[in-house]
Amino acid sequence: MAVQNTRRSLLVQGTRVAALALTPGLALTQPRPLAEAALVTPGPGSAVSFIPELAVKIGADRAEGVALRLRFVSGGGVAIREIDDDNAQFGVFGLPAAMQANLSAPRFVALAAIENRALLSLMVRSDLKGVVRRVEDLRGRVLGIHSNSLSTSTTGHQFLMLVLREHGIRPDEVRFVAAGQSWDTESSALQSRTADAIVTEEPFGLRLSLEGLAYPLVRIGHVDDPGTLPGEKVLRGTLIAKRSLVAAQPRLAESLVRVMQRTLAWRKTHTASEVIGALGLAGPEARPFLTMLQQYPQQFSDDGKFSAVQLAQTEEFFRKSAGDSPEAVAYRLESMLVDRWAGRKP
Repeated sequence: MAVQNTRRSLLVQGTRVAALALTPGLALTQPRPLAEAALVTPGPGSAVSFIPELAVKIGADRAEGVALRLRFVSGGGVAIREIDDDNAQFGVFGLPAAMQANLSAPRFVALAAIENRALLSLMVRSDLKGVVRRVEDLRGRVLGIHSNSLSTSTTGHQFLMLVLREHGIRPDEVRFVAAGQSWDTESSALQSRTADAIVTEEPFGLRLSLEGLAYPLVRIGHVDDPGTLPGEKVLRGTLIAKRSLVAAQPRLAESLVRVMQRTLAWRKTHTASEVIGALGLAGPEARPFLTMLQQYPQQFSDDGKFSAVQLAQTEEFFRKSAGDSPEAVAYRLESMLVDRWAGRKP
């Protein structure tokens, strides 16, 4: 009797195994679960959030064994707070913003370079075209910036401070308001006349011009950029994390670098139209994004490596935007680079 029960049990188990093997989508060995990771970035739909958004759309995260969850915020300052509060493990935002935060507590490290050029613009409300012709005409005006705080400032805010300083305008001669870092918040700030001018990036700057909401007063990284602003080749979009997380979870940090590199490589081998299709963009969102990708094919890194030239430009931008303060002059970007996965290049 015991022998019959044993044979019956083995037969049932064998039948179950065979059924699993023949069932589509099931395997005898369960796949390894994906590592979960939260990434915070200004957006959505911005140049800086583009690569993280594309990574999720094309499955680059899952290909590297990661389930990436994106959190969109109104600027690099908010992204820094989200990482500080452990609401996200990683971020993609401007490297100078992380440098500024490190002055008070050196906790952030840079893992990979996402962008090659910072396409930043100072855009003025269209109804002021006959009034604001020069940067000096902004005295007494209200300027919209990406959200920031007293302890952290966004790269866009640093860009604006540099522009004002180069034209002899003191910060107390203008008023700052938060205009966010998405199409909805930036266009609303102009349409409601909450701001006379705003700092923006592509593709939002292009869309503001196309829809007649604003015109550019100062631009960096564009074809018509005269190249006179110090450190204009500043490294903006950068993969950022806390040093403590990298030390505790190096495999996860390496996986995030690989996700970014895989996405950057995919973008390089696909046309602008194919990228737009992958993102699922259409209508008024698609046109400026397509224009950005076509006009600036070198905007994004090909490989995520840190460029020596760009790092030097970033240090110059950081020092000059801070007014050559002793803390900014003394800060060395090299101290926050973790390049063992992304690598370096000239």
